[in-house]
Amino acid sequence: MITRRTLLKTTAGSLAALGAGLVGTDELLFPKLENKADGSRIYDYVYGMPKSEAVEFVFANMSEQGRFCFGTSEFYFSEDLIPEIAQAVFGENNCGLDMTLIGEPFDQSLWQAIAAGAYCGRAQNHECVLFVSPQWFFKGSGSRNIFSGKFNYELYRSFCQNTMLSDETKDKVRERCLALGVPSETLAAANQDTPTDALNDLQRHKQETLRIRSELEKMIEGSPKKSLTRVSGVDTGEPDWAAWLEKADEDGAHRCTNNDLGIYDAYWEKNSKYQTERGQNFDEAEDEWSDLALFFDVVRECGMSTLMVMLPMHGPWYDHVGIDEDQRDAWYARARQVADNAGATYADFSPCEYERYFFCDTVHPGWRGWVHIERAVYHFVNGQDDEFLGGWGYGSADGEGTDDMRGIEVEA
Repeated sequence: MITRRTLLKTTAGSLAALGAGLVGTDELLFPKLENKADGSRIYDYVYGMPKSEAVEFVFANMSEQGRFCFGTSEFYFSEDLIPEIAQAVFGENNCGLDMTLIGEPFDQSLWQAIAAGAYCGRAQNHECVLFVSPQWFFKGSGSRNIFSGKFNYELYRSFCQNTMLSDETKDKVRERCLALGVPSETLAAANQDTPTDALNDLQRHKQETLRIRSELEKMIEGSPKKSLTRVSGVDTGEPDWAAWLEKADEDGAHRCTNNDLGIYDAYWEKNSKYQTERGQNFDEAEDEWSDLALFFDVVRECGMSTLMVMLPMHGPWYDHVGIDEDQRDAWYARARQVADNAGATYADFSPCEYERYFFCDTVHPGWRGWVHIERAVYHFVNGQDDEFLGGWGYGSADGEGTDDMRGIEVEA
């Protein structure tokens, strides 16, 4: 009796044999995803595409101490502006930890759930980190309306092939993708619903793989070189957090000279009148909260221990745009509750809303912010106490940020 599974295997095998004759010059022109790249470079801290979607490349080239960190535009900033980013603190030293960055701007909970399903089922280390931005929970669930344009076939395909995930979780993710405008035929191909879908998937996969491979060489050449300390392999131990915070204050002061809000000069000059947060609230984003819970379903089924980094809101700026402390506190409380319901740990930086240099602009972590975050991630991975850690294994977070910007008013 010929079953559906037999048909799929036979069809895929036949197409693979046919594809073998079509390989040709692209195999010679572009790096293979599964190959080791230039060993003098470090790839964990490369940001965006094609790195984040190149699943086999990431596994072949991430460091042995790498932990998957799912996030968005907070990973964009370079060492030139913020010398305290993870690439410097971890990547240029030998602390026993690297943050393997996955994501790009406007990725939200559903995108992260798919990416987590693509990666976490094969993770060597079983701790991962999710950066959660309050902006995801603005009216209409943040930037959820652009999800179909952000959808990544290769990540979703790898998600579908993760045997650790339940059919129920896969079905929920599929339904959400369909509801947000991903074509049903695209989802059917990745799931290989029928022999025809399996053929479509193999063709799509080959096209996507070739595209990614064609972009790899440029990415590799632009990846950061390993520092002499990194190359030496000498254990540098836990970073000196007090020294890094002192440096953060110096660097922040050097880069923020035209405003009192700890915002770097060029951003303030260009965007001080840009108030995208004005008129927003956190009361119309139930779909995003559901997607965040779905992310935790995915990582739990993959056997991961998860840290949710709760990015805070810039206190003086949010006061200025009319999102008051009561609204912000309600968002923090609900985020903690979602993590608690999922049995996850969280890093709660809500006390840092008025801490100068926690932010570099009105949204993203800056000089002190990155040091706080890296310290919390380091302590989470190593099972150590940290004032900002709460949730599973830690109870309530009792961290206190500095309050040196409270009372500052933004000039209209």
